[in-house]
Amino acid sequence: MIQRRPATDADRRFLKRLNQRAYEPVVTAQFGDWDEALQGRIFAGKWSAQRYQIVEKDGQRVGAICVLRAIDHVWLGEIQIAPAHQNQGVGTHLLRELIGEARALGVPLRLRVLIANRAKALYEQLGFVVVGRHEDTHFVLEHRG
Repeated sequence: MIQRRPATDADRRFLKRLNQRAYEPVVTAQFGDWDEALQGRIFAGKWSAQRYQIVEKDGQRVGAICVLRAIDHVWLGEIQIAPAHQNQGVGTHLLRELIGEARALGVPLRLRVLIANRAKALYEQLGFVVVGRHEDTHFVLEHRG
């Protein structure tokens, strides 16, 4: 069973490790290396227990998600699944939930993904389309329900 719960300050260490495990391969592929100091600053800048939910599968922490809701869209700020739990339907389950939520609200679901991130294929498989680019580093995708 896949569930989400609010993150707490006690989850910060888990999320920092998850962030590195989930992003290091794609950051290295896209930018050539993983700069620990830079990535630490990026994590510190985005971390807020109020913004994140912990993803649990059968009671075990396996990921995190950050979703922001605006008047005209739902924004998937981040989804991270621990490598050991990828390709097991966890991300697909979460994305389908969000697609349903956005559809019920009558708004699109939007996100951005690093150009080198293989998750783009999953997003497109679920009906997301590329609607733009953010700087030269990310695709912007949208699901219009």
